[in-house]
Amino acid sequence: MTLAEVLATYRPSVGGDTWKSAIPDLLADPDSAQCVELLRSELVVNGGFAQPILVDPEAREILDGMHRIAAALRNRHDWLKVADSPSDLPDPRRVQATLGTSAVTSTLVDRLARVLRSFPFPGGWTNCDGLFPGDVTVTGWWQCPEGFDAELAAELIARAAAAGIKLVLLSLTPLDDPTAL
Repeated sequence: MTLAEVLATYRPSVGGDTWKSAIPDLLADPDSAQCVELLRSELVVNGGFAQPILVDPEAREILDGMHRIAAALRNRHDWLKVADSPSDLPDPRRVQATLGTSAVTSTLVDRLARVLRSFPFPGGWTNCDGLFPGDVTVTGWWQCPEGFDAELAAELIARAAAAGIKLVLLSLTPLDDPTAL
């Protein structure tokens, strides 16, 4: 679907009722602005996004994809893949990563949630489904295509280090593996 058709057909899910107010509102948030910049890079490298935006055709609303729309607008990209049902999206492969650190505090978990929530890596784009803190470990669940576990692990450690958080990877296990349960 062309970007112009998306903007004319669907209303934004955050930041106001119009695209004119929604995009600046989205970009005013530093985390969202960083996400948009990462997505702009993905557009340049790949010529498109790995995931389609998700819309509700009856409500004429964007369900997932505001950052991709903002990146497409900023890059003057004219085409987006659109899905109108979650069942149209590919089933993501999920992995469980256990990360070690010297001590886990609520502040550390909050920082990790911000840094490791959603980002591109050589296997595409990943999202964290949640973090579970222990005494000296944090366990999380991320999307990761088959064959890219090492790249995801390296990116988790590198992103944490860039934020001043020292982590070590203790394990990374596909969730479809029966031993992961």
